[in-house]
Amino acid sequence: MGFRNLLLLKQKEYRIYLILIIWLLVGFTLFQFEVLYIAGYIVFFPLIVITFILFLISIFSFKTLRDMSRKRIIISFIIFILLILLFINFFFALVVVLFFLAIISYILITTVFTMYYFYVLGVKIDNYLYKLPSSLKNFERWCFFLGGTILSIILLIGATIISEVITGGTRENVGFNTAVVAIIIVIIITFFGIIGALHSRHGRLYAWMGIFFVWVAIYSIYLMISIIYSRVATGGTSTTSIPVQILLYLFSLFLLLNTIGGLIAEKAEVLKAKLRIFSSDTILIWLIFSVASFEFGAYGIQTAEIELFRYIVVYVLFIPLLIIMTYYGIRNYSKISKERSILNLEKEAKREGVIEATQKICRECGAVNNETNNYCDKCGAQLN
Repeated sequence: MGFRNLLLLKQKEYRIYLILIIWLLVGFTLFQFEVLYIAGYIVFFPLIVITFILFLISIFSFKTLRDMSRKRIIISFIIFILLILLFINFFFALVVVLFFLAIISYILITTVFTMYYFYVLGVKIDNYLYKLPSSLKNFERWCFFLGGTILSIILLIGATIISEVITGGTRENVGFNTAVVAIIIVIIITFFGIIGALHSRHGRLYAWMGIFFVWVAIYSIYLMISIIYSRVATGGTSTTSIPVQILLYLFSLFLLLNTIGGLIAEKAEVLKAKLRIFSSDTILIWLIFSVASFEFGAYGIQTAEIELFRYIVVYVLFIPLLIIMTYYGIRNYSKISKERSILNLEKEAKREGVIEATQKICRECGAVNNETNNYCDKCGAQLN
């Protein structure tokens, strides 16, 4: 998954991204602790400028930075600086627009990538359980599905009750009713959990939902704590303990590194093929710019409520993203279930001599092909 791909940053072709990511992580770390804010300003401001220019170079050069020579990057950088100086008013307006777009896109990119990460992890665990020779594998998959779903609901309800008790009411003392959003998320989890249970009657048990919903609950609790902490930091009378700050920092770091890892290597090429317009390199540079803007917007251009507001935006946007990603998981998992059915049919047909041992069945149309075929003779689909 994403973290394994981070090792590729040691390669020469990824060196420019390694420098930018280390730069980003230094500034990101400094901004997590109040005593280091000033150092964070110094680190992040030039990073925002540089990544903005590199983003423009990546778009207009129609090449990834990995494919460009160092000389060409430097020349392009100088040209864009001159253009910015010539059209300073236009670029200032553009930067302001991109600045706010960056904050929203950071939320979208990191949330979607981490939810997808746990969807894939859930599918892998389900595949492992499905292939077990045990006669209790269906029972084990049901336990994984129901256990994760129920645990996520308990975590959300428990965290909501605790937050309301500790704060004396989040709506009155924090300025945003986190309980309402948490209840909506519980309803969404319950709704999709019921759908998953009903679909099991048709042979499709969405066991992946177990770990996926647990992640949703943990992420929601993280946002809930961040909102409460942000209110304390901007107007409260107490301070958050160092351990809580460290936990929030480590969780944010996990989100960031997981997303960066997902934009590198083979996953990046798949993403590039699907997006067509932007390469994964462009998105990676934009992500670095987005994170820097997100952090700088809260601390570098600090107002009394901006830190609280940005986490409220994340919390509210999380609801439609949760619905979209869960629906995507259900649709995509239906294809996996179909492939499993065809694979079982193929094994049964070979065992009974209906097809030869050197033949295989197409996952798309069900046609019988020779084992040496790379593509189906009937529909042209690629054979596994």
